[in-house]
Amino acid sequence: MPELFEVLAEFDAHGGASPGLIAWELFADEHDILTLWELALAEGWLTHAGRDLTYDEQLYRLTPSGWIAARERAPGLESEPGAADESV
Repeated sequence: MPELFEVLAEFDAHGGASPGLIAWELFADEHDILTLWELALAEGWLTHAGRDLTYDEQLYRLTPSGWIAARERAPGLESEPGAADESV
């Protein structure tokens, strides 16, 4: 699962990712990714982020709790995008 979170975090800054894109990036079978993807959705770690117009796929981004889970499972991830801007 650390690799899943690393790729999700990478694509978060670019508008999100789909299970197919994650599978392609990880050289994995999409079916294997879907099991982890469904877990991430059930845990509230992902949220809808629009659609990929080229492939007509639903895109998802990490939620704040998804970023927490990502940092727990993939140490070394940087803060979520925009987190530094929120400190006032």
